[in-house]
Amino acid sequence: MKMTNYSRQFALLLILACTAGAALAQGQFPPLQYADDFAALGRTAAANRTPIMLVFTLPDCPFCARAKKNHLEPLNANPAYGAKVVLREIEAPNELIPLRDFDGAMTTHAEFARKYEVRAVPTVILVDGRGKPLADTIVGLNSPEFYNLYLEQAIDAARLQLRAR
Repeated sequence: MKMTNYSRQFALLLILACTAGAALAQGQFPPLQYADDFAALGRTAAANRTPIMLVFTLPDCPFCARAKKNHLEPLNANPAYGAKVVLREIEAPNELIPLRDFDGAMTTHAEFARKYEVRAVPTVILVDGRGKPLADTIVGLNSPEFYNLYLEQAIDAARLQLRAR
């Protein structure tokens, strides 16, 4: 039996939902890892042909908290996604958290967010190992019921771009 793209996406969402339900029954998912060294992560991602998911947030943003708790943290904790995408969180306004950019220069989370022209949060951008965007940017949490699908489509688009190179 051959699965269509829609069937595969539905099956993946169902697996993610089941995994999320089991994890929630046992407690919280681990928080997303803050970005600290994109130069090193970029080299690893390039070697593995894995996209990097940049997740821009604000500490007191209720939409960011919901996106992380209900979608991004379960995705990050799902072992099936470990080889598909690497997630890193960037606190968009934070001038105090240091970060090594893809080119090796030291910057901050806030300056990094400005470089990617992040104006609203949560914002998700999938990039290659050099920091070049690979898929459409996901801004906001306007349709929580479809957010997992948007993430999956962006991941698939990013992986397709990497394979095409």
